[in-house]
Amino acid sequence: MITVSDSTPLIHFGTIKQLDLLRSMYGQIVITEAVHREVVTEGIALGKADAFLVEKAIDDWIEVINPEGYAGEICSRYGIHIGEAESILLARELDADLLLINERDGRRAAKNAGVNVKGTIGVISDCIKRRILTVGAAVEILIIFRDNPSEFWIDPKIIDMAIKRIKSPSKESNDVATL
Repeated sequence: MITVSDSTPLIHFGTIKQLDLLRSMYGQIVITEAVHREVVTEGIALGKADAFLVEKAIDDWIEVINPEGYAGEICSRYGIHIGEAESILLARELDADLLLINERDGRRAAKNAGVNVKGTIGVISDCIKRRILTVGAAVEILIIFRDNPSEFWIDPKIIDMAIKRIKSPSKESNDVATL
């Protein structure tokens, strides 16, 4: 399975020291140099612990590859950052199975480009399905995200909805996997 990641899922899982959840789910992750720069280079300069965890995973199970094409058109068309646009472009070029991305406009751009997307909450939901996380552990992670919206940039209402669906699975629980 080829999985490309944008910055935010790496930052989220690194910040809570659960970066290995991505490794457990997908084996190897591919990122662009722009994502590397945002997460690792800028993160280390700011003293962010998640940056050091991601840096340690580079050349182990996270690989840095740049897309061959030009991402500027995607940036201007959808109003997204270069890291998101290059991640979408790389996912298309590699014919990736999945792109991990949270930002709404980036997800829309990726879907319009025919790329399958999943966000941080969807990864957590899939970890439950694959028995990598228990429901209780998943809820604990989501509560950390919910209680720190300025750090994790996820609307607490969305997280509350995900917690409710995870705790009481129904037909709608499949919706959580796409978040």
